[in-house]
Amino acid sequence: MKNYKIIFLLLLTMMGQQLIAQTEVKKPKEAFELFFGTFVNNDEAALNKLNDYLKPTVEGQNAYQVDFKETSKEMMNGSVESFLSAFPKATAAACKKEAEEYFTAMFGNFKTGKLTVKNVKVVPNEYVEGQKIAEISYSVSFLVPSKLTSGPKGDLNKIKAEDLKKYLIQAVQDFKNADKTVTTDQNFNLYELKEGDKIYYWNGSPDEIVTNLTDFYFESFGANE
Repeated sequence: MKNYKIIFLLLLTMMGQQLIAQTEVKKPKEAFELFFGTFVNNDEAALNKLNDYLKPTVEGQNAYQVDFKETSKEMMNGSVESFLSAFPKATAAACKKEAEEYFTAMFGNFKTGKLTVKNVKVVPNEYVEGQKIAEISYSVSFLVPSKLTSGPKGDLNKIKAEDLKKYLIQAVQDFKNADKTVTTDQNFNLYELKEGDKIYYWNGSPDEIVTNLTDFYFESFGANE
């Protein structure tokens, strides 16, 4: 009888070990917050934590190599160049500094978007047997101007530098003094990834978060005609 008890206890122990064998390194909510902090807020600390978290899944390497300063510079240069290309060369050259300040203010309000994770639902992955998906429902709030200064009127090819500067300087103040909060509800999936006895959550296309939010953000303010 004692032998049966010993065997039974051993079985229970083994079952318990199986049940706790695979553990989540981070809860899906916490993992998603790192993705959001990295790719929306461009937070260096969040990037470092995200890379540390995912290192065991990429053979000890950094999953994401992002130079925020460089990418911000490239985005700024591209935006300024595209914007100023609509104006006379002399006007564009004279207003480059103001245009940079304009986009800095605009992008700055986007990068400080506030995240609220509303719900996390872990469901089976119907495409991969034995794996699960964490369905994240969240909202993001941005500060935007309730009234954005109208741009210069008339033929853009004839706009004077002083008129464009005046507009850009005022628009910068509009963003700095943003007085309206807009909120959007979004969804994002994180996929379960097993490494040994550990469970991680990841998504190979985190730029999807930024794309969806960018569309909403730029549609949330307009000129006060």
